Amino acid sequence: MRNPAPRPGNVPYRLHSVNGIWLSRWTTPAVSFLLVSSSIFIMFPTFDLAVTRFFAKGHSFPWSENPVLLAVRDANRRALIYLLTLMIIMIVLYAVKPQRFKFFKPHQAFFVILTFLVGPFLTVQFLKNFFARARPRGLVEFGGSADFTPVWQYAAQCSRNCSFPSGEAATAAATLSVIILIPGKWRPIAVAVIVPVLLFVSFNRVMFGAHFLSDVVIAWGLMCCLMIWLWRRISQNAHNIDYLIENLGCGAPK
Repeated sequence: MRNPAPRPGNVPYRLHSVNGIWLSRWTTPAVSFLLVSSSIFIMFPTFDLAVTRFFAKGHSFPWSENPVLLAVRDANRRALIYLLTLMIIMIVLYAVKPQRFKFFKPHQAFFVILTFLVGPFLTVQFLKNFFARARPRGLVEFGGSADFTPVWQYAAQCSRNCSFPSGEAATAAATLSVIILIPGKWRPIAVAVIVPVLLFVSFNRVMFGAHFLSDVVIAWGLMCCLMIWLWRRISQNAHNIDYLIENLGCGAPK
């Protein structure tokens, strides 16, 4: 039987390594961003309407018919499928040939997958159904039948596919989880390139009249806090996750 590599006591797996430090030091800024942005939109709810009106023309949102912006929206939706599929394939390959793919850490791919599952697929959908905030284009002011409600307020203004928080903005923010796969020395460059693109993809929904600005901003705050929280837990069990996946493909280790 092959024994797992020793773990000294209960010390978290490389929690204070480059990856651990890189994420941990953003805990306070992420929580502060979520609290401050939420407070601003709660105290000044009409700011949401002002931003929405800027992109509206009567009862329509002309940018929602722009072919380039539509392509950006569609690319964001397809990228989610491609990314999750790639993570699953990499985990399977590692399970089958761990020595050949020893450069790859399964717990990092597991972190990416879990970020999307717990974030956009579970947390965001729960909040959408609970708060039931109507989308901007569903408001009376823009040709709909619903009333405007501030962020974080129970609204009951829609029955399905509601506005708060933005699912596509949460998906874009969750894509940042792939940064954990990038070597530390390249990570700042990757962040500098990826973040503006993901922010544009997210703001795209505001231009379409599909979401309020607060839906997008708070979705990002929620996802950043969630990613930090998840990484702390996964890093504590990284050794066990990698060992388990390695032996799933090998059967009983010899």
